[in-house]
Amino acid sequence: MSLSNTSPEFTSYQLRLDWTQPDLPSHWYNNSVFYSHFMNALGVSFIDGEKFFIDSLNVYKDQILQDPQLAANVAEFVKQENWHRYQHTLYNRWLDNRGFPAQQIENDMRKFWIKMRHRWGDRACLAATVAMEHITARNAELMLKYRKSFKLMHPHFESVWRWHSIEEIEHKSVSVDVWNTVFGGDDTTRRLAMLVVLYYYTYFMTFNTLKLLAADPNRPGLLTLLKDAYVILWDRRSGLLRNSFSSVWSYMTRPDWHPSQTDHTTLLKYSKE
Repeated sequence: MSLSNTSPEFTSYQLRLDWTQPDLPSHWYNNSVFYSHFMNALGVSFIDGEKFFIDSLNVYKDQILQDPQLAANVAEFVKQENWHRYQHTLYNRWLDNRGFPAQQIENDMRKFWIKMRHRWGDRACLAATVAMEHITARNAELMLKYRKSFKLMHPHFESVWRWHSIEEIEHKSVSVDVWNTVFGGDDTTRRLAMLVVLYYYTYFMTFNTLKLLAADPNRPGLLTLLKDAYVILWDRRSGLLRNSFSSVWSYMTRPDWHPSQTDHTTLLKYSKE
């Protein structure tokens, strides 16, 4: 049994935005169709994905009561994720109003998460949550480190993604601490879950991005789409895929792996200014 000795500083800021503004651009990220829809595809999946994460932790809430700090961290995790779900629901309805199939994608993702909840046991669902939280925290870290990413966004969307990224890093350790407390050193299940999660994450990000692109009458030619895809995924400094290999490798190979091994204190302080 591993008790939590971490006490992260949670912002738990309830971001409020006006999604009825008539001048919000459809291509809000670097005026790029691909950049914008790639991030939209990521956001559309959050609503039921984050419910899955909350439910996966809440299953074990009685088993972590012996660790008051961890129980408090889980409560903050739930608070943050629920507000993420609320804000991204508004975001998705804005996409619908622009003629993009956010509701359809949301419905498909809900069916997927429900199926996984019934197909997998509680243990596997928590392991998948640990893996997904690591992926999202790493993506958040890359966006916050490479500040040019936010400068390329319309201010409305910059506020959404900066806020979400900060809070993903703030609660990066919570699901792992629950896992270690309940299941101790079961690294095999944790690692296998990452392989499964990477498969589904890649599939749905690709499929949902293509679905949004197909619905956009202003999508550019294939060459432009591929060029933008290369930059957002494979850029030397900020590419989400290229710069995630070492993080996933550490997750898969280190028996003592824990998110706190990466100190984000300075990054968070800098990002909140």
